[in-house]
Amino acid sequence: MMRIRPTVHLGAFGYGNLGDELCLIEAMQAFPSAEAYAFSVAPDWTMRCVPCLKGCFRNAGEMLALKPARVVYGGGLFGTSKAFQAWIPSLVRAKAMGAEVYFHNLGVGALGDLGWLSAAERSVIEDAAIFTVRDYVSVERWAKAGISRMPYVTHFPEADIAPEFSLADALLPRGQRLLGVSIIPTPMMRACLRHEAATVHALMEEFSDHAIVPIVSTVHLSTPDEDDTAGCIEFLRDFLPKNPIAAPILLDREFWRAELTPQRLKGLIARCDTLLTHRKHNAVHGIGANVRVIGLHPWADGSLRRTFIALSDRLPHGSRCIGLQAPST
Repeated sequence: MMRIRPTVHLGAFGYGNLGDELCLIEAMQAFPSAEAYAFSVAPDWTMRCVPCLKGCFRNAGEMLALKPARVVYGGGLFGTSKAFQAWIPSLVRAKAMGAEVYFHNLGVGALGDLGWLSAAERSVIEDAAIFTVRDYVSVERWAKAGISRMPYVTHFPEADIAPEFSLADALLPRGQRLLGVSIIPTPMMRACLRHEAATVHALMEEFSDHAIVPIVSTVHLSTPDEDDTAGCIEFLRDFLPKNPIAAPILLDREFWRAELTPQRLKGLIARCDTLLTHRKHNAVHGIGANVRVIGLHPWADGSLRRTFIALSDRLPHGSRCIGLQAPST
């Protein structure tokens, strides 16, 4: 009996960011396969979040041992020099073994010159079956990299992934106005919130009668600043201290790691009347679920702003993106 050659997915999976696993779910729908595997630094967690996976691999050797028919390279901010240096040589080998290579829905970082690519490595990119990126900034960054192949723009197709309501049904009250809150506790965001506290307090006056739904999409394995639990707790302490929390268990990191998935998170967001978010993939969830989204972010960081622009044709009524100024130094 002939063995099925699987599709393998490369991305920033397993690190504790549900937005990346959301991209994996979308990629698996875009490239259906009888068997799909994904790179992950935490295979058990990724497979719980994305149960349709056949399995995970931890390095290029394990990926090549699967003898894939297709390699789908994407999933979050994976268009970086570091990621390319780690994986492009293996894509050359996979292509030589007969695999088709796809670059899909890629977030592109500041690449610099890619002149270090060999002719074979450059060919993998230029001859890819598909090359798409998620937003216009990714196109601009790619255009400066010195590669002739130019990408198409997908505009965050993961916005259309279906929500799962089991957790929302179990945890959230009915008949109560709900505000979802998602804040990343980066030093820049903390400084902006302190500097523009009066602006944020005025913004929060509208929500004095709302219960709070903590929207935690990231508890990063190794980066303390990427802990939405801490960010939400600090924001509620400083700006919404009198509001009840509808589901305090969502601030428990162990519960989060055991129970949250991208689609369950979208189910929670879909039940909110408004989502206040600093994190872009929560904005993507909210826009996809037709929930009013207020983006709140440091003005100097355009990541969230360009997400709103990419999805501007489908923003729910009343949605807007608010940039906060940092203190002058």
